[in-house]
Formats: sequence, structure tokens, C-alpha cells
Amino acid sequence: MVNLNEFKNYLISCSKSENTISSYISDLEQYFKQYPTLTRENILKYKNSLTGSTSTINRKLSSLKQYNEYLLVTKQIDGLYILKEDFIKVQNKGNPTDVTTKQVEKFLERVLTKDVDYKSRNIAIVFLIANTGIRRSECCNLLLRNIDLENNEMIVIGKGNKERTVLLTDKVVEILRNYLVDRNKSRYKNSPYLFVSERGDKLCPETINDIFDYYSTPKNKIRPHQLRHNYASTVVENNILTLTELQNQLGHSSISTTGIYTHARKDTIKKKINKLCIGY
Repeated sequence: MVNLNEFKNYLISCSKSENTISSYISDLEQYFKQYPTLTRENILKYKNSLTGSTSTINRKLSSLKQYNEYLLVTKQIDGLYILKEDFIKVQNKGNPTDVTTKQVEKFLERVLTKDVDYKSRNIAIVFLIANTGIRRSECCNLLLRNIDLENNEMIVIGKGNKERTVLLTDKVVEILRNYLVDRNKSRYKNSPYLFVSERGDKLCPETINDIFDYYSTPKNKIRPHQLRHNYASTVVENNILTLTELQNQLGHSSISTTGIYTHARKDTIKKKINKLCIGY
């Protein structure tokens, strides 16, 4: 099978996130288990063999396209073998928010009231994500020196190592102050990172998943990205920020991405559809 280490180093030099790199490498390993080389013929055979959702198929093709471009840049090949028409066209799915305001409120209430070790830290993590929309990975990478509670803001390093300033509500500032009191008692209090664990001076994404799992229920399972979507939808629905302002808060490179939150939530549309009664 093709050695992908050089490609991985290339992705790192392009400031791709760890998750993106891991996804690319996994997809490419799947391809090269079946085909020894990247050719137009092999790509078409591979595409026809893929199963799953449209987004999954397109993601796997995107991984091949990225590798194809790398080979072209490094002069290992002389053309692109993956074409625009290879990707499956998808109609805009609208607002990606798949939780209701009520579900989020119930989840946050459990976070506030359920007794657990590191309670102030967990509250700080969940409420920070819920009220800023930062990504799980961004939360893990927050540096203590970049948190300015006096001015209600923090510096976040997002995708592609792009830096942005995210503004904080007074309530979130209060929650973070409470956490910092407990953090100062930790054996990892000298860590440069805002959030620490009992095992190290930096929280890993899997730990944040565990925190969310702890407060979730079978009927109300909430993930970090769902709080991000809910934040964006709530801000738009209540005319709290302009799209440009929200774009900066979320760290989107294109305002068209932020624009998806101007569409109604799916649960709102369902309520309206249920009022329809044609023929009965």
C-alpha cells in the first residue's frame, strides 16, 4: 500500500486540522487497499463501489482530490484525475440545527444541577460552547493567556490556525471566573491551557465527548456541534447579531456558510407541515 507519511506532512504544512488529516488518511488507506495507483479508471471504479450517504461519498472523493492535488504540486503526476462532475450534487439542506431550544435548556439544566467531580469545569466548557458556538477542538486549545475576562473576550485559534476574537456574555464570564477558582487548586494549575483534566495539563476532545455523554439521556443526547448550531440559530432568530458578526464568532471563512442559519430549523418546519390537511 502507498506510504502516506509525506502527504500527511504536506497537510500539516498546509495547517490542516488533526481531524481533517485523520479523515484524509483514513479515506486514502481505504482506496489504496483496493487500487495500487491513482488513475481515472480506478477512481471511477472506486466511486461506483462506495456505499453510504451522499456526504460520506463526497467526502471520500474530496480526500482523493486533495491527494491528487498534492501529487500535482509535487510534480509526481501531470494532471487531475478527479473532476467536478464526479461529486454528487446535493440540494442545500438548510439549517443543520437538529435540536430544539427546549432540548438544549433541559440539557443545560442537568449540567448545572447534577453533582459530579470537576463540576465547575464541566459547566464552564458546556456553557462556553453553548454561548459562543466555538468548536470542540477550539475549546481544548484555548490558552489561559488568551482569555480576557475584564473585556469579555478571548482569542480562539480555529481551522487553518486562523486567529479570531470571540466575545463573551457577562454570564459566561461569571462562570469562567468560578471555574478559575477551582482550577487554581489543580496540580496542573501552571498549564498554559484554560481547561485541564485530572490526568494532564490539556483536555482532549474525547474527554469533552465524555462530559456531554454524562449529562445526556437516551431521549436527549446532545453533542458539542449541536450546541454550536443551536447558538448560531438562536442568535439569528432573535436578531442578536448580523450575519457578518456571527461569521466572526463562528470562525467561518465564507459568509455563505453562516447564511445557512437564516433558514428555519427543521422542527419549526415540521410544526408548520403538520397543520396541512389536504384531502382529509
